[in-house]
Amino acid sequence: MKLLDKLFKPDLTLDKITDFDASKYKELGYKAILLDLDNTLAPYYVKSIDQKAIEVIESLKNTGFKVLVFSNNSPQRVGNYLKTTDYEYLCYALKPLPFGYLRAKKKLDVELKDCISMGDQLLTDVLGAKRMKVFSVYVKPLVDKDSWSTKINRFLERKIFKRLGQ
Repeated sequence: MKLLDKLFKPDLTLDKITDFDASKYKELGYKAILLDLDNTLAPYYVKSIDQKAIEVIESLKNTGFKVLVFSNNSPQRVGNYLKTTDYEYLCYALKPLPFGYLRAKKKLDVELKDCISMGDQLLTDVLGAKRMKVFSVYVKPLVDKDSWSTKINRFLERKIFKRLGQ
């Protein structure tokens, strides 16, 4: 297996988060979903959770998954977005570094091999999941508009996708 595939090729690619077959992966034994916020669950500029995002999380929970909103963003951003809910979250995850994944494992009381990571960035979400042996789901970004800090990643992602033949 090529190094690029090993590090960056997602285990599953989805056009949108609602395409995820939760029942299938629950039957395969997965127990938890680490769900990225910005441009996966909601565009980065959306300030509070909407009904569509609630339905996504509730659907995953109703299938039997533990769900953790898992973001590199600040407590202010994530906390404000989720303030009308009791959903669990972990901010400053530092993806793709291992620290956030280890904190998520402890918070959810699961093994990382039993987790699925869902996110819209190869250089953070997919790379971090692959490094930690977490099933990686790449979800195409909700919108083309990105925060300034993500624009560099998107440039590099286009080059990686090209090399992966995607």
